[in-house]
Amino acid sequence: MARVLLAESDRRIREFIAGILADCGHAVAVCADSVEAAASLGTVDVVVTDLVLRLGPGTVFGQNCAALGIPTITLSGHEFRPGQGAAERPSPLLEKPFRFADLQSVLGAVADHSSPPCEGRSAA
Repeated sequence: MARVLLAESDRRIREFIAGILADCGHAVAVCADSVEAAASLGTVDVVVTDLVLRLGPGTVFGQNCAALGIPTITLSGHEFRPGQGAAERPSPLLEKPFRFADLQSVLGAVADHSSPPCEGRSAA
C-alpha cells in the first residue's frame, strides 16, 4: 500500500479520511496546513490535499509536489472556480462528498500501486 501525506485543515475531516486510508492499509501522515505539509514530503508516495489549506492554497502546494515528482490528489468541498480555466484545475480532483472507493481507485492509479477497493465507511 501507499505512504500517504494527507493535508486537510479541518481536523474532523482530516481524522476521518486518515482513518479510512489507514483502514485500507495505507501508512498515513497528517498535517493541517501547507507549511507543515511541505516539511513532510520526504517519505511519501502520494499527497492527498484539500483545495483550500491554511497558510497557502492547496493548488500551489499540489503544483509544488508535482514539480518534485510526487503525485497529488486534490479534494474540494466547493465547486472549482479559480479562473475556471481547465489549465488551473488540479487533476485528479475529487469533490466532497466522495465515495472512498473512488479515492482508493484514484490513489491506486496515481501511486502506481494496485489498491483493491476498500469497504467500510461511505463518504467524506
